Amino acid sequence: MESRRSSDLGLFFEPRSVAVFGSLRQGDGEGYVVIDNMLKFGFTGNIYPVNPSYSQVLGIRAYPAVNDVPGPVDLAVVITPPATVAGVIRQCAQKGIRAAIIVTEGFAETGEAGARLQEQVADIARSHGMRLIGPNTIGIINSANGLVTNPYRIGYDRVRRGSIAYSSQSGVIGASAQPLEDRAYPISKMCDFGNKCDVDEADWLDYLVHDAETKVIAMHIECVRGGRRFLDVLRRVSDSKPVVVLKAGRTEPGARASASHTGSLAGSEKVGNDVFRQFGAITVNTLQEFWDIPKVFASQPLPGGNRIAIVSPSGGTGVMAIDAAVESGLVVAQLTRATLDRLSKFPANLARNPCDVGPSMVLSEDRQSVQETALGALLGDANVDCAAIALYAGPIGSITDTANIMDELRQRVSKPMAIWIYGPKLSMREDLALRLEAMGLPTYLELQTAVKALAVAAEYAQARLDRSRVEGFSQ
Repeated sequence: MESRRSSDLGLFFEPRSVAVFGSLRQGDGEGYVVIDNMLKFGFTGNIYPVNPSYSQVLGIRAYPAVNDVPGPVDLAVVITPPATVAGVIRQCAQKGIRAAIIVTEGFAETGEAGARLQEQVADIARSHGMRLIGPNTIGIINSANGLVTNPYRIGYDRVRRGSIAYSSQSGVIGASAQPLEDRAYPISKMCDFGNKCDVDEADWLDYLVHDAETKVIAMHIECVRGGRRFLDVLRRVSDSKPVVVLKAGRTEPGARASASHTGSLAGSEKVGNDVFRQFGAITVNTLQEFWDIPKVFASQPLPGGNRIAIVSPSGGTGVMAIDAAVESGLVVAQLTRATLDRLSKFPANLARNPCDVGPSMVLSEDRQSVQETALGALLGDANVDCAAIALYAGPIGSITDTANIMDELRQRVSKPMAIWIYGPKLSMREDLALRLEAMGLPTYLELQTAVKALAVAAEYAQARLDRSRVEGFSQ
């Protein structure tokens, strides 16, 4: 059993060949869609459709049975009726396949009969040393090689390659349900565990801690199976990589709903946010925070402390940012005398934090230089550890000029920034956001989330420093 608990899930994410079992009906067959998605996203490994009713699909030769496939197969994607899945897994095992994603629904989430069928499938895999993801899952994404096992039409054909690994027990956290391309989330890998008959969050963490593509891990968790093992792995992984957790099913009705759609075992341990935090996790409370908070870790250095500077063209925005900062555990930085003197020379005195650049931008002939100078002064201040920046995207200012200023700033400043963009048209805001995200500057849909991201980063940096001091002292 211990050998099956290997942290190496590489066959799932880096297969040289994939066999797809399921309907190959052109257009809407789930096997057809999986293959089409892989081709569109650029997967270059060998693809083997397996269905006795077809000779080819999308220009690729199909095989009546997996044993007819001429070469080795690393990964199987299974989307056949529930009653047939056990037989398919047995055939895969006989072929020597050691990893399978079972997309098919109709197992433990449907009741006792489905649970027995699921256990039968797991027993077959276990006896042959095969690892399983699912059943009842959309599977995985690897942005580095274009591997996408989603059986639904996605509507786009690329995700931004980055360093955040996202996981869930729900298909709603997936390419067919989220605007991953439009929002430019910097993704390394994604995994939907489904019913977790085998591979679970602890295996995921064990794998990702050694994954060079991944810098931060975001996990949507409904239930925890093998709680002690999971928490031990969580503590170890969080020492080297931030782990962000969104715990669903925090209420009793929510927990019952979770069990009904993923077949969660009644004996799964009840682990809440306090316990997650004790073992090193960063907890968030909303789906938007789950997506957005990790971005600050993916692209920004950790702050050296919790002192924040706030820069905005709007005084009211600065006040709201102060509230968010203080409530999140940050301290409004006291600027040095040199910085205050430099900022006092503008047409409208900017010598304060939050720094309201709006009035000086209106009075100045060169609005962009006001913003550029103020941002440089505050981020260069020795008393500032991080900065929340509000940027205006609209007819008054040039989006390209603003993007250029931020690009120059990020190249000469080594302090973390989080950016909120406002303006009269969503298209303008999204244009500037995409430009900044492409530079590695995290942008946020809400000002409060931008500030909270910096607070979370500061808290994580301090906690990691405290742990290293304790470990050094104990040695």
